[in-house]
Amino acid sequence: MGLQEDIGHEPAGAASGATRPDAPQGTATCSEIVVGPHGPATKVSTVFVSGMHSGPNPSPGLSVARSLRLARPDLRIVGLDYSRESSGLHSELLDDLVCLPAWREAHLATWVEQMERLLEPEDAVLIPCLDLEVRLLARELGSHDRILGPPKTALELVGKPPVEAAERLGLRAPEHESDTSWQAVDRFIRRSPYGVWVKGQHYDAHRAHTAGAALSLGDVVQRTWGGEWHLEAHVAGQECSIAFCAQDGQLLDAVFIAKAMVTTEGKTWAGEVSELDAAMRDRLADLLADAMWTGGGELELIRSWGGELTLMEINPRLPAWIHGASVCGANLPAALVTGRAADRGRRLTPGFTRVVEEIPVHPDLGITPIAWVAGGISRPGDKRHSGMPSLGQRRLVPSESAEEDPVESHPTPMSAAHAGGTGAYVGAGETADSADRTETAVPAGMKPGYAEEPAASKGGPAARTAASAARTDGFEELLDPPGDAATPYRQVLLPLFTERVQALRREVEGVGRVLLAHSVKTCPQPAVLREAARLGMAAEAISLAELEAADRHGMAAERAILNGPAKWWPATDRVRCFAFFADSVAELSRLHDLLDRGFELEAEVVGVRVAPAGLVSRFGIPLHERDTMAETARLLRRLAERLGAGWGMHFHFAQSVLGASRWQRECVAALGAADPLADQMGGPPAVLDIGGGWHVDDLSYVRSSLEYVLAHGPAVARDGDPLWVMEPGKLLTQPSAAVVTQVLARRASHRGYDIVVDAAEGDMPEAPFHPHPVVRFDGSRWVPLRPGWSWILGRSCMEHDVLSVRLDLTDVREGDYLAFGMCGGYDTSMAYDFGRGTAPRELGQP
Repeated sequence: MGLQEDIGHEPAGAASGATRPDAPQGTATCSEIVVGPHGPATKVSTVFVSGMHSGPNPSPGLSVARSLRLARPDLRIVGLDYSRESSGLHSELLDDLVCLPAWREAHLATWVEQMERLLEPEDAVLIPCLDLEVRLLARELGSHDRILGPPKTALELVGKPPVEAAERLGLRAPEHESDTSWQAVDRFIRRSPYGVWVKGQHYDAHRAHTAGAALSLGDVVQRTWGGEWHLEAHVAGQECSIAFCAQDGQLLDAVFIAKAMVTTEGKTWAGEVSELDAAMRDRLADLLADAMWTGGGELELIRSWGGELTLMEINPRLPAWIHGASVCGANLPAALVTGRAADRGRRLTPGFTRVVEEIPVHPDLGITPIAWVAGGISRPGDKRHSGMPSLGQRRLVPSESAEEDPVESHPTPMSAAHAGGTGAYVGAGETADSADRTETAVPAGMKPGYAEEPAASKGGPAARTAASAARTDGFEELLDPPGDAATPYRQVLLPLFTERVQALRREVEGVGRVLLAHSVKTCPQPAVLREAARLGMAAEAISLAELEAADRHGMAAERAILNGPAKWWPATDRVRCFAFFADSVAELSRLHDLLDRGFELEAEVVGVRVAPAGLVSRFGIPLHERDTMAETARLLRRLAERLGAGWGMHFHFAQSVLGASRWQRECVAALGAADPLADQMGGPPAVLDIGGGWHVDDLSYVRSSLEYVLAHGPAVARDGDPLWVMEPGKLLTQPSAAVVTQVLARRASHRGYDIVVDAAEGDMPEAPFHPHPVVRFDGSRWVPLRPGWSWILGRSCMEHDVLSVRLDLTDVREGDYLAFGMCGGYDTSMAYDFGRGTAPRELGQP
């Protein structure tokens, strides 16, 4: 038939309507057999193949069908899909088409009945090629003897990341993080120097390099496909795959490909084909036997440049490149249908490539009308024509841990109708184009627990993330009860600063001579400056105004360090400090001019900030350039002689941006210039300043990083015993303040509900850039908020004035007091008045 209209009116696989003129008529005879688990051998005449979209990001169906036609010209092949837009349905190699209702409208019980009807004839089998469809079939129809897909128990192997399967196969598993709280995501990304992949439980993967991007992509994946998501560290190397097929746990065939060319979406365009080595084949066979695997599958791998394989994931269906293996001599779809194991003595063609081919459209399908959009650009073809996102949004395939934790479903930011929710079943064979989209109640046949629910009723993220998501580091124990003070206000939590300084001292004890400097710009609170002075820290200032403020609060100028490109502002006639580091050759030259004009400068150490060798930065002197090195040495040597000072070098690039491992490598590379500079200066440096910008969570990395720099850095650092200066900045000060605010409004949103508070981005300018734990005052004590899906919005009318996300605000009401932790550091020093009807002094307002 051309397009099957009503499965209920004829036997599955029978012809009706228009057929292709060149298609075989009637029921073809095939001599091959399939040995089913429930009965004797049966002849296979018809194969239904789903997932027929073929575009830049293809589904496997057409590739499977081409392989079957290559091996068995007399086989009757029926393309099965859920959208007329699936382009593979136009292929001339198909004898019949079945287009079932779109997933956003399909009725589950009726869909099960349709699938059973299709497979009523004993000579018909189904090869499912869509991930979520495979899972739904396994759950609803069990181990059906004519569905060539893995049973539900076998799908336990497909969980992501595939740690257990990797271990059994002798492969590595990628580093991963399943805790999707902001703190955990931020920590994992900073410790993954090559970025991460945001992966859905069932489908989809997106590359991310920041916590904000990862969280947004995770929400997209969860809304689009359902289920949970997790992070995996990017693994560098060549993409490879192992495709396999098995029946009742018996491995029939397997083949290895190394991807020689991929599209911009990472899809295989050309590949090198080879047999598996015997050891890997045996391990795979054992794994599939234990799982009683039936159907096709794919192991997605990364091969390192040293040859080590990492198992990234397991797909429960044949890959979209499978016909490439077939034309090379390994026809896995044919082996799956016949049930025959591959000839171990075969010789494979080395590889395959894809080509673009134009074909005429099927007369019953025609061309989908162009979708007019803003800008006049039609949408590109993709893999979603088969309706899998709608199936994911329907939650018909629930989270694997849903029975234990029913709150794991992610809310969908749209109505049930848009999310593929409560639509009436509109008749077997009807498509999205002709379906009645009237919203109704959940159909009577929908199984309990599958109906979509509003976001608010689901609660929040997985319970297993609750502990880390609610982590506060104990700041709420230091908070005073809210009194009569007007909100928002900031409370300094000095004990947390003191505790961090003492912990850092313990970390660096015994690692050379280390001077800890407090970065004034990071937190200029007078109480913090006085405590830093009491603890024996030096001041690190980026302006003379900061130097004066630090001195006024007990941090003596003669122990201070001056850094930055404008350290001599505001201008004065006399400056005294312990050390300064020039940011450019021009600054060194200008200092000589100032001294010639009578400027009085006292410093024990004169130095330069070196530009990073492997990073783009607007700061520092590129000492890796020979002429620049020579000119810098000349000016610096003269300056040291004029001031009677030693010399030093400074490297700074925020460790929180690079992560510990990359930071230490970049630090070593930059400080490597100290050896040739020492030769020209006539002696080793007195000071090596390794800067700051350390992340608040990375205290435990400080010692190992310093030891690495000492071991691999310049020889003069080991031979000359310089003073090491460290300016850890926000590592010490970020926990040292909290912002207390009051709830102004509670309102409904597509997430369930959000709240508006009287704090704003001016009170917490770093709100979008790092996690701020939130606690609520319950009348007697401060209690951490649990994770959820609601947002806390600032009082301003700015779209980006969002202070916190992914919180459970069920118990929060108007008038309640909340407090944000981790508001020291730049949340303190860069805070500003906003939305109060006043203007800053710099504008000359009274």
